[in-house]
Amino acid sequence: MKKTISLLLALTMLFCLFAGCRKAGTLPAAAAPRPDGPAETGAVPPAETDPVLPADEPTGETGKPDTPPAGSVHPMLYHVTGDDGQEMYLFGTIHIGDSRTEQALELLQPTLDGCDALAVEFDLVAYEQDYEAQLSAMYTFLLTDGTTVEDHMPADLYAQASALLEEAGLMPDLMKQYNLGMWSQLVQQAAILTRSSLDLQMGMDRLLINYCHRAGIEVRDVESAEFQYELLASFSDELNLLEIRGILNHLDEYGEQTDELFAAWCRGDSDEIQAMTEDESAADEYTAAELLLLADYSRKMITERNTGMCDKAKQWLEAGDKVFFAVGAGHLVGPFGIVNLLKRAGYSVEQISVGG
Repeated sequence: MKKTISLLLALTMLFCLFAGCRKAGTLPAAAAPRPDGPAETGAVPPAETDPVLPADEPTGETGKPDTPPAGSVHPMLYHVTGDDGQEMYLFGTIHIGDSRTEQALELLQPTLDGCDALAVEFDLVAYEQDYEAQLSAMYTFLLTDGTTVEDHMPADLYAQASALLEEAGLMPDLMKQYNLGMWSQLVQQAAILTRSSLDLQMGMDRLLINYCHRAGIEVRDVESAEFQYELLASFSDELNLLEIRGILNHLDEYGEQTDELFAAWCRGDSDEIQAMTEDESAADEYTAAELLLLADYSRKMITERNTGMCDKAKQWLEAGDKVFFAVGAGHLVGPFGIVNLLKRAGYSVEQISVGG
C-alpha cells in the first residue's frame, strides 16, 4: 500500500500535537464534561497533569540516536517578489527531525531575523500551552454513542494497532474512547516513533516557532489547530481504516520511506519530494472505490489547502509584509503547489541556495 504511505508522507505529519498524548491523562476521558458545557451526571474530570512535553527539547524517549549521520543540509527555501517591491520567503518545513533540523535553523536564522514575521500552519507551541483549547478540540474525536474504537475496527486490525500504540507508549486503553480519525493519526505517529530514526519533537516548524518566540519575532497562523482537527475528523471510517491497514501492513517500509523523505528534505530536493507525493506505482493494489477515497483525501488535505495557504500568502504580500512563510514541504511542490500558484498569480518565485 505504498500509495497510502506516500500520501501520508506528503502531509509531513500534520499533527505533532499528539506528542503530548505520551503522558497519561492528557486527553479527556469519555465521561469528562466539555470545557464549554455542564458536567454530565457521574462525570469524572480529566487528570490534572502537565498537558505537554517541554517544547524546546527532544523527548529522549524514542531511542533515537543523539547524533545522526553527518551530512550537509540545504533548506528548501524560495524567494518571492512582486512587481511593486513585495517580498516574502517561502519555506518547506517538515514536522519530524533530528540534529539536522537544528543545522537548518542555524542556516535560516539570518533570513528569519530580517523578516517582519514567521507564518506557520499554526503556532503549535502556543497551542500546546492551552490545555483548555486542546481538550475542546479533542472532543471532536470522542465516541459519544457508547461504543469504543474496537466496535469500528476488524478484530485483527485492532490487535495490530493497539500493539503498536502500546509499543510507542500511546496508551491504547485510554485511546479506546476515540474514533478512527484519531486512531489513523496515532498509528501514523506510533509508526514514526518506533520505525523511523526521527523525532517528533525536533520538527522544523517547532524549532522555527521556538526561535521566533525567543527572538521576539511575531508568529502568525496560516490556518489553525481547530481547522486541522475538523478536517481530519471529516473523513470516513472507510478511509481511516484504509490508512491504518496500509501503515500496519508495511511498518518497516513506512519507517524507511519517512527517513527517505527526511533525507530528500535535507537536500532541498523538491523534485524528489514531489515524486514521493505523486507515486502511482501501487495503484493496482486498490479497488476503484479505494482510489476514489484516496483522491478525495489528497484533494482536501493538499490541493484545497494549498489554495487557502496561497491566498493568505498573497494577502500578506499585498499588505507589504515581509513574511517568512513556512508550511509543510508537500504543500509547495507540484502543479497545484504554492510555488506554482504564486507564479500563476504573477509573482516571481525562485529557489535559493542555503547552506552552500
